[in-house]
Amino acid sequence: MSSPDSSPVKAVLGPTNTGKTHLAVERLTARSSGMIGFPLRLLAREVYDRVVAIKGEKQVALVTGEERIMPPDARYLLGTMEALPLEREVAFVGIDEAQLGADPERGHVFTDRMLRARGREETMILGSASIHGLVRDLVPEAEIVTRPRFSTLSYAGSCKLSRLPKRSAVVAFSAEEVYAIAEMLRRFAGGAAVVMGALSPRTRNAQVEMFQAGEVDYLVATDAIGMGLNLDVQHVAFASLQKFDGRRLRRLTISEMAQIAGRAGRHQQDGTFGTVGLPQGGFTPEEIHAIEGHHFPPLQSVYWRNPTPGYATLDQLLADLAQPPAHPRLRAAPEAVDLAVLKHLAGDMEVRMRGSDFDAVQRLWDACGLPDFEQLGAEHHSRTVFKLWQWRTSGDGMIDPDWFAKRLARLDSTDGDIDQLASRIAAVRTLCFIAQRGDWIADAAGWTQQTQALETRLSDALHAALAQRFVDRRLALLIRDAGQRHAALPVAVGADGTVAVDGEAIGTLKGFQFKVDAKARASDHRLLLAAAEKHLRAELARRAGALAEGDDSALALISEPGETPRIAWHGDVIATLAKGPTLVQPAILVEPALRRLEVPQVQAIVERLQRFVAAQLARHAGPLAAMGEAAGDLFTPPRVRALLAALVDGGGFVARDRVDEQLTAMSAEERPLLRKIGLTIGSLDLFHPLLLKPEAVRWRAALLAAQQGGRLPPLPPHGAVWQKDGPPVGLGIAGFRRCGEGWLRIDMAERLARQAHAARLQADAKPAAPIVGGDEHDEDHGGHDAPSAAPPPAGFLIDPALATSLGLDTIARRGLLQAFGFRSVGEPELDRWRWSGHRGRDKKPRHKQGHKHTHKAGQRAQQPGRPDAARNGQPLSAPGKPNKDKRRKHGKPGGAPPPRQDRPERPDRAPRRGPSPHSPFAGLAALLADARKD
Repeated sequence: MSSPDSSPVKAVLGPTNTGKTHLAVERLTARSSGMIGFPLRLLAREVYDRVVAIKGEKQVALVTGEERIMPPDARYLLGTMEALPLEREVAFVGIDEAQLGADPERGHVFTDRMLRARGREETMILGSASIHGLVRDLVPEAEIVTRPRFSTLSYAGSCKLSRLPKRSAVVAFSAEEVYAIAEMLRRFAGGAAVVMGALSPRTRNAQVEMFQAGEVDYLVATDAIGMGLNLDVQHVAFASLQKFDGRRLRRLTISEMAQIAGRAGRHQQDGTFGTVGLPQGGFTPEEIHAIEGHHFPPLQSVYWRNPTPGYATLDQLLADLAQPPAHPRLRAAPEAVDLAVLKHLAGDMEVRMRGSDFDAVQRLWDACGLPDFEQLGAEHHSRTVFKLWQWRTSGDGMIDPDWFAKRLARLDSTDGDIDQLASRIAAVRTLCFIAQRGDWIADAAGWTQQTQALETRLSDALHAALAQRFVDRRLALLIRDAGQRHAALPVAVGADGTVAVDGEAIGTLKGFQFKVDAKARASDHRLLLAAAEKHLRAELARRAGALAEGDDSALALISEPGETPRIAWHGDVIATLAKGPTLVQPAILVEPALRRLEVPQVQAIVERLQRFVAAQLARHAGPLAAMGEAAGDLFTPPRVRALLAALVDGGGFVARDRVDEQLTAMSAEERPLLRKIGLTIGSLDLFHPLLLKPEAVRWRAALLAAQQGGRLPPLPPHGAVWQKDGPPVGLGIAGFRRCGEGWLRIDMAERLARQAHAARLQADAKPAAPIVGGDEHDEDHGGHDAPSAAPPPAGFLIDPALATSLGLDTIARRGLLQAFGFRSVGEPELDRWRWSGHRGRDKKPRHKQGHKHTHKAGQRAQQPGRPDAARNGQPLSAPGKPNKDKRRKHGKPGGAPPPRQDRPERPDRAPRRGPSPHSPFAGLAALLADARKD
């Protein structure tokens, strides 16, 4: 460092926005080497980037307490004031914000640099005009130059927070105030950037960049904003006019007010300042006049502390640091953190014992220079300093790497809230400072890389947390967009339906239905809906055209139980089926979102959906549509039309007992018309087999629900033929009938009926002829009376295997056969059956001549040929709809057949054998014979 008297010194003084820093950078780059000291690491980094752009990375160094970029051939050095290497010989030296010599904590450092730091060719002192007299007295050789402000700064009064002009900075003096104001701005205007001294430089840079890029229109900051940050701020609003300076709560000085207010207006652009409300009564007229005219009371003194204390003994070190200044313009500096830590450690026994060791005392003071980034206070901070001093004065003089690694690992977490992340960053900055000292810890370069990487991760996490809490990018974007008449922002709809306006998601578009983002506040819904209506018109029109002109593959029927039948396009519901003129012609009601389209577009969509429904009915429920068409054809015979209308109303099925009269009344020419359609006229039901397929059942259920204005019932599983339980409505639609304790599909019931009739016809067939050459039966063979053979059991056998394979138990099977017209003969275990035919519900049993026509249950049970419905219930029909079958057995018009004894004997059959004389029925047979004779 050159002698203070060997080079010219220039003091460039003036208010903010006078180009002082820009001038210093120009002078620096014009010299062969140089360095500039700044009050903040953030400012040092900003100017470093500018100089690198001019000179290149290999020529420029950055030196701060926590960061060091030192190329071997670096000729230009930028750094914080404390980190400037005064022993370095350079051509140019710049000292920025020299008025900070009046700061109680760091003022003595700025004073020392102003007095001792000199460039070989040029020295430049930059600061406020308030130090004009101080520079003249302390540096009499300096040339003082005053520069005017480039723009005008004027007072704009007070206003509410919600009415602040855009590009404003709001200044508060505590973290709580900053957070509260940022929260309110988030609700009013979409958010704000946050700048505080407690943030890491990387986080502050990210927040400032967010404001500079226009992502937010407001900045909330502490007085850190006044330290040379170059911002595009047009208005500065003070939320408070008092601050706690570490000792007491006091009102801001006029110089402090002007330093902060001066951030408004940059270069040739004028700026304004004011207040939010009237904090502490607002600005006084004198303060307003002084700030607007840049009339500040001159500083009478700056703080000083002996920069070159002796280390012979601890007492000498303390005495030298307490030495009073010799110049009247200098004032003894208050006790800073480093001196407070030293005094606290001076009372330790180990420190006192080594108080006469020059190296130990020197390294103690060196360790006390560790900044208290965590703001722990002198007593707590001294514990870390003492540990470092112990390592520095023992062994190899290096800090224990295990201790350092453990502390670093403990801080390596990006979880937590804003305060936790900020606290972690402060602790990491302490480790960064230690890692920069190659004489303190081994492998300093490696540890520096690790600590800076961790600080970067934590700073990014803190920036993200601040943005998440205090910035609603979407709302800020939409507020700016709301005033535009024409949609100028790009709109994108993702594959998942996410709608983004200029990259910010505002909701999702499912089909034609827009839904606001679920995370949005209720107060923002109206704005988001307006933005969607404005920006999605073209997309909705495109989708409407694709729907109207697309094929059926994109459309589908939605038939969820408990819901109304709906139609979906690419999985998104667009219409609902409702009651129409007929079952097979449902009405189509499009969703409300589609009704907001143009009328021709809506009409085209409705016609497209009608074609889709018609095509699906023709494919899956064609027989039902054919029935409906035939029922409405005037050329169809009336009786057939009536029957088909009943089938269509039932969804393609109808119980036979409900239409038995129509069937009986049909002529021989009319019945083939039913079979031509494909109807199955079963023992219990009339149905079409194709309508029992799964898709046909699903569409029929949808049509019935639409026609009845109800919801879809649960349907049985596909392919099921027997269900033990389930909702009767759904089972009925699927073609199931009640059978005992369960439900059987009607086509399977018809299959069992045909099996039973086949067994009956086989039993009624003639017996086979005797085998040629076989032995003849001789009752008197052997000359002895042979015992008579047991008579064959009455009735015939119906194989139960089919019913068992379908899942029917014995009770259900017997009830089903009885519903078919079969009656059990003999003991149930024998499983013998006879055919008795169906009897209509309205027919009365025949009675013998001379008997009264009574309807007692016992007399009815004795009538032959009558279905035993009362005993077994109505197992396959719905409640209140008993089975009816008007068919007459063997085509006979009567009711019960004549008594068996009146029938003529058939010579081709063997004579009937009577009951065994040993049978318990022999006596009963005799009594019956006597009754007939009577």
